[in-house]
Amino acid sequence: MKCKMKKVLKEWQWALLALFTICICSCKDDDDNANVVAFDPSKPVLISDFTPKKGGTGQRLVIYGENFGVDKSLVNVMIGGKKATIINVNNNSIYCLVPSQAYDGDIKVIVGEEENQVTGISESIFEYEKKMVVGTLCGYRNEYDNQGWKDGSFDICCGFRNDGCLKFDPLYPDHLYVVYDGADIQLLDLKNRMLSTPLNRSSFGDRRLRSLDFTNDGQYMVVAVDFDGWGTGISPSVYFVKRNEDGSFTNNSSIQLIASYKQCNGAALHPINNNELYFNSYERGQVFRMDVSKYFETINNGGNWNPDRDGGNYDELFTIQDTGWEFQINIHPSGNYAYIVVINQHYILRTDYNWEKKRFAPAYVVAGQARSAAWEDAAGVSARLNRPYQGVFVKNQEYVDEGREDVYDFYFCDNKNHCIRKLSPEGIVSTYAGRGNTTSVVDNNVWGTEDGDLREVARFRDPSGIAYDERDNVFYILDVVGRKIRTISMEGETGTSVDLESGNFN
Repeated sequence: MKCKMKKVLKEWQWALLALFTICICSCKDDDDNANVVAFDPSKPVLISDFTPKKGGTGQRLVIYGENFGVDKSLVNVMIGGKKATIINVNNNSIYCLVPSQAYDGDIKVIVGEEENQVTGISESIFEYEKKMVVGTLCGYRNEYDNQGWKDGSFDICCGFRNDGCLKFDPLYPDHLYVVYDGADIQLLDLKNRMLSTPLNRSSFGDRRLRSLDFTNDGQYMVVAVDFDGWGTGISPSVYFVKRNEDGSFTNNSSIQLIASYKQCNGAALHPINNNELYFNSYERGQVFRMDVSKYFETINNGGNWNPDRDGGNYDELFTIQDTGWEFQINIHPSGNYAYIVVINQHYILRTDYNWEKKRFAPAYVVAGQARSAAWEDAAGVSARLNRPYQGVFVKNQEYVDEGREDVYDFYFCDNKNHCIRKLSPEGIVSTYAGRGNTTSVVDNNVWGTEDGDLREVARFRDPSGIAYDERDNVFYILDVVGRKIRTISMEGETGTSVDLESGNFN
């Protein structure tokens, strides 16, 4: 609590300092002309001090000195060899933002044009601190958005234009799969920096692909499809894809339909009792449970599996609300509970697991409110979401150190709010990344494509899929309208691009 209070006080201090600096600049017109001092190229540019003495990318910084002038277009600030973003300038102070990767920390102020440029160098060094930042792994969008879909190296690949979900391969942790609603299943090979399309949508009858999971042993991929063309109880819902002998999943893999109902939005296996498959239906908001051990017993004994409702191989547990609720199931790593993210109704439910009965209980609301789309950081039903999509549980080391029972936060893509949100075990929703405070000022949009500081600079455009690599502490995000795979990682450790001043699709 003390650390949080210090952070709040620090933010208020900087807000006041920024306001003070802006006020000084805005009041120049009302002051005597003698107070407006232009840059004099015959005099040295001096740096006398700066504050604060340390910080990371996006940090607000004020540099004090002499002969800076008042024309911002004539001033360049370099920190650690990187160009800073300048907010305001007067003759004795510069208000700017620390650029990314300014590791060396040396500060230079360059004023003037070409032959009249004068450089001032600070005797003190800014202590640059690395921090979590948003970057771009691969993908691009050209001026006409006609770049299409292209497999290949991360330097040239493109696509990423449909809503989708991300999932790491449990046996090959450098393999990250992307399943698209309305497109194919792609593979991001993070080690070799290559994008490929190993499974086509046609292998699943050209149906909408909605989610992806794996069995605990990693031998089967679980794919949920959204289809109602064959009627209730018999329309394909969940497929198992058996891994090939070489470890791959391809169109030549054995693909078996294991559950049929209609309009399935998602399917997930219980992480502890891995024989329990949970899937849903858009029809009436139903949640179903299947014991997949029966499937393997039937197949291994040479029998024929009946995936349809009349086969009696799965049960309806409960409904979450009403007809037409689009949702996905995210089961906590402990298996104790699951979050049900209701995409088209803008809220999140929780369902608790009954270990004795081996099934989930009816769900209750923990964040947001049905039919109330907005952006509001708050606790429980006071929070507001706008088309939340995929989420992932991430261990919080602070919770571990404090000895808490639940040590996981839930990070999720808030699609139409263009950001990444965090839901704590206590039900508190906060904005983790996106909606850049400084970049939004430029065009009055909360969406964009900038990389950099999580909240000051970074912006997303309709993110839908998210995955987390615990080994390297890296998030991977499907940024749909940006046509990219974005990252959130410790600065300088993943080789992703970070550019505080980029604002266009590229």
